[in-house]
Amino acid sequence: MRTLYHTIDILLTPNEMLHNSSILVDDTNIAAVGKAAEQEPTDLKVDCSGKLAMPALKNGHAHSAMTLLRGFADDMKLYPWLNEKIWPTEAKLTGEDVYHGVRLACLEMIKSGTIFCNDMYFFLPEAWRAYREMGIKAAVGSAIIDFSDPKKAEEARRQILEEVDRFGPKGNEADERKRVSLAIAPHAIYTVGADTLQWCAERAKQENIPFHIHLAESEKEVANCLAQTGKRPVAYLDELGVLDTNCIAAHGIWVDEEDLDILAARGVTMVHNPASNMKTSAGSCFPYQEYRRRGIPLMIGTDGCASNNALDLFSDGRLAGLLQKHHFGDPTLLPAEEIVALITGGAATHDEKIGPFGNLGAEIRAGAPADIIFLDLTAPRMAPLHNPISNIAYAADGACVDTVMCDGSVLMAGGKVPGEEAIVAAAAEAATALVGRN
Repeated sequence: MRTLYHTIDILLTPNEMLHNSSILVDDTNIAAVGKAAEQEPTDLKVDCSGKLAMPALKNGHAHSAMTLLRGFADDMKLYPWLNEKIWPTEAKLTGEDVYHGVRLACLEMIKSGTIFCNDMYFFLPEAWRAYREMGIKAAVGSAIIDFSDPKKAEEARRQILEEVDRFGPKGNEADERKRVSLAIAPHAIYTVGADTLQWCAERAKQENIPFHIHLAESEKEVANCLAQTGKRPVAYLDELGVLDTNCIAAHGIWVDEEDLDILAARGVTMVHNPASNMKTSAGSCFPYQEYRRRGIPLMIGTDGCASNNALDLFSDGRLAGLLQKHHFGDPTLLPAEEIVALITGGAATHDEKIGPFGNLGAEIRAGAPADIIFLDLTAPRMAPLHNPISNIAYAADGACVDTVMCDGSVLMAGGKVPGEEAIVAAAAEAATALVGRN
């Protein structure tokens, strides 16, 4: 199916901003852009007047099913929040809870322009089913926690091997569309023993899939690691040999110069989660300029809805920019163009062989995956149009998104996703049952 999206008021391409332009989508990919698109044969034409076309958004770190815990435990310090509220409630989760929570998360992400999520949570088969039904791209990994307990470590390894057999690149339930891919996701250094961390990293490399972990999120994490190993978290993981180009690490705010040099040398992708870090008062500030100066691949993540409490990457990108300007006292830091690159995946240079990360359309150009969103230029937050890039970075939110396309499939048109009312109702019912469960 060759579809021409024409009369696009503003079209963001890698090198320029086009006006009154067109995009030709052939099945899953972009076939042509601009005048070249208008000269090709088409099966269908779609008028996009009054719209701005840009790359779709990519969420670098989330716990999607935590939509069920939105507003459940707020205004608490990080470790009491985890130990007293979140972990005890998560122990009551069922697979069906996760299924409905992920569907709600996908709905929220689609409606705010996001077509990819790097997800770490529980009940992976149910999450996998939800992502496939909703149509967005995802890297999905079970949150591995063993607290250095040999029995739990053995259970974790067995679980991962089973998931690889079912959902890995050669698994019998692998996504033939290659939108949903497996990751291996040990939770953090303070919840996973050294042997399990090494085993997980080795297995991820063998399977050529992402290794997803929380890293250097809190001052306490750094202090405890120093006390127990004599090393900071980044150096500790490097000593274990787990840092590599397939590593996607979340947070990375408590890092020093040596940590940053290690992350750069190993090709680790770091995901900044500004809303979550601010809400949990994780302390310090993400050293964006130092990451960028070293060429470290970067993404923006929402984290889970229990600590954000939303999945709108427009808001998180804006927060990232404002936080840099405020904390470092320099309004020129993290300008609008770089905010847009962060939320669209343009600041991440992932190894094309690693999981889904080589199949994300971060640019609107011929040959790229057709991962595109169309913003409504009549939305109040998009007017006036002195600078469209500025509007995207500092004003736009999910309400500005009119149409969402993932691999050429239209997931939302006219601001509506098919069946959204039923998705919301089912998730609300699951959330009520979860928190009331003994």
